[in-house]
Amino acid sequence: MRWRSSLLWGTLLLAGGAAALWALVFKPVPVFVHEVHRGEVQEQFPGTGSIEFERVSALGFEVSGRIVAIHAGQGDRVKAGQVLASLDHEVVRAEEAAAAEDVELVRASLDRLQADVARAIAQRDGAEAHAKRQEDAFRSHSVSQDALDQAVERLRVTEADVARAKAALNEGQRKVASAVKQLEAARARLARAKLVSPVDGLVLARLAEPGDVAVTGGVIFRVGETSAVWASVWVDEIFLSRLQRGQPARVFLRSAPGQSLEASVLRVGLEVDRESRELVVDLLIAQAPPTLAAGQRADALIMGDRAPDALFVPAAYLLLRGGASWVWVDEGGKAALREVRTGLQSRERVEIRQGLREGERVIRPAPGSAASLSEGARISVQEALP
Repeated sequence: MRWRSSLLWGTLLLAGGAAALWALVFKPVPVFVHEVHRGEVQEQFPGTGSIEFERVSALGFEVSGRIVAIHAGQGDRVKAGQVLASLDHEVVRAEEAAAAEDVELVRASLDRLQADVARAIAQRDGAEAHAKRQEDAFRSHSVSQDALDQAVERLRVTEADVARAKAALNEGQRKVASAVKQLEAARARLARAKLVSPVDGLVLARLAEPGDVAVTGGVIFRVGETSAVWASVWVDEIFLSRLQRGQPARVFLRSAPGQSLEASVLRVGLEVDRESRELVVDLLIAQAPPTLAAGQRADALIMGDRAPDALFVPAAYLLLRGGASWVWVDEGGKAALREVRTGLQSRERVEIRQGLREGERVIRPAPGSAASLSEGARISVQEALP
């Protein structure tokens, strides 16, 4: 009986091994197939980074005070010169009104001072003429020396009056200038009670509310200038020699799958990160969408050379092994590994310059298949990919 049991177990093990051998060697591997043909291949250099604004301004009041109104919120688009917030400015407005009144009063006093100068000049001219007549009369012995001395003394007094009147006028003019400066200072203080956007942009952050006390230099808004928006992306250093200003590119936002933004190379950085071996490339976005956030993750493809009639395979069919490129080829229903020489490469297509002929079929294991391809393995086509 014992030998019968051993024979049974041996038979079962042999059958199991045969089944496993058949599954590993003889069972066809399910694959996807692509027939090699010609088409356009556009070289693409991938990059990953974030959205950046040309300038981000931290805006705050130049004076302290209580905020009475805020006219913009986070995410709002604002124009240069637009009032974003206001402080309580009643005291400053009263100061401005008082300064304006002082200017009017001082300017009115100038009219009187100018009249004083004109009167003093007229008196001096009269005294000068009288002194000349007295001098002529003295020479003809018609008047005495005392009369001539009195005329000269009167002339000197009127000359002093002219100098005094002109000095008073000059002082009045300085008072007007001082009053105007005080008025300008009051108006400047009144203007500083309003927070104005310096640029056309997007409110990235609002950091205060009405009723808060603003302190000098405290940030109330952060505004990103939207006149120029770019994606700052990291690109592998191997593409440096093929990057140049003005190259077309596409920017992909993770917040909008399936969509892309037209862009062009604005700047190519010339410093490579020592760890990642990548460099920064700034891509100017042609038309930024309204919902765009600074620091938002962005992927990019920079367009390089273009081959309009290239032999290509989908990128998913290409294998990289030992520094060389390979593809699996369908040779009479069996898998054959073949080395190829590649050219231009996009995200979806790879140009084949040597190793394949038009009409040949390349294969790859179907997703979800536990079997892997090996040289000479039988294959079973599951789906034909375009």
